[in-house]
Amino acid sequence: MDSFSKRVKTFDAFPKVDPSSQVRSQRGGFSTLLTYFFGLLILWVEIGGYIGGYVDRQFIVDDALRSDLTINLDMIVAMPCEFLHTNVEDITRDRFLAGETLNFEGIKFFIPPGFSINNPNDFHETPDLDEVMQESLRAEFGQLGRRVNEGAPACHIFGSIPVNQVKGDFRITAKGFGYRDRSFVPLEALNFSHVIQEFSYGDFFPFLNNPLDATGKVTDEKLQMYQYHAKVVPTLYEKLGLEVDTTQYSLTEHHHVVKVDSHSKRPQNIPGIYFAYEFEPIKLVIREKRIPFLQFIAKLGTIAGGLLVAAGYLFNLYEKLLVLLFGKKYVEQGKERKEGGLLDKDLSNVSE
Repeated sequence: MDSFSKRVKTFDAFPKVDPSSQVRSQRGGFSTLLTYFFGLLILWVEIGGYIGGYVDRQFIVDDALRSDLTINLDMIVAMPCEFLHTNVEDITRDRFLAGETLNFEGIKFFIPPGFSINNPNDFHETPDLDEVMQESLRAEFGQLGRRVNEGAPACHIFGSIPVNQVKGDFRITAKGFGYRDRSFVPLEALNFSHVIQEFSYGDFFPFLNNPLDATGKVTDEKLQMYQYHAKVVPTLYEKLGLEVDTTQYSLTEHHHVVKVDSHSKRPQNIPGIYFAYEFEPIKLVIREKRIPFLQFIAKLGTIAGGLLVAAGYLFNLYEKLLVLLFGKKYVEQGKERKEGGLLDKDLSNVSE
């Protein structure tokens, strides 16, 4: 039993190089320190990457039908509130009078600083996961259907409109144009210049950026028609068990002046502001993940082994280069052979 324990103690799965074959040098010591340095650097990077995780993006089929989806808007139109008509109609011909839930506040028309005016909204970017998690403060409009100071020259329209998750459009037109109404807005009073502070779909997150946020259009034409077409993609953000279920949309726009019929002197189309939308049948899932711990350990072992092998090859290549450039004598300078080899023994007393 004692002999077996001694054998186990002296067993080495990775036998060392014989002392006679080991050589010390300043260059070898420096390469060892350099290898340790890069090893620690890689270890630090890998541990940081494991703790921080990675962002995984996947598209899945959206099999959830949301009947309580909302359109959230906050905008100013350069016409009195009493002249405006708001309406939502979807592909099923389901019509909803948006004026029952939206708030109308009469104000003076102005352009807030920093807004993009009369520029194409052609830049679309998916927000980063960390940005969404920091800005994902859900909110709701506290009032519904409020009408204040309707006689002012411009109208501040804000609130949420419940819609079905099907193709449809939200329209802002003048009374007497397109729909029967008791009043009729004269042509000279039309002005569909507008600025948009917020326009989003789904739950209302006021601090998340959308393509139409902080944009606007200003015109001197009376029969101006603005058309915005949005393709809405439901998006789920997930990090450390926290979920933000929202939407993002891409946008195309078109605007033109409506022509007037020469005989009837009536517009050939309905001027106004149109927000058409359709929902994609897919859902984008953006979540933070980490690789399994055992896989992380195996990855570290693989990197460490590769680093040692690469360091050995590079050092040998460097030594051979020195031999070619300066000769073998220069390379042998400063080397120390460890004691214990065959050449270190005193062979003078060895009998033939």
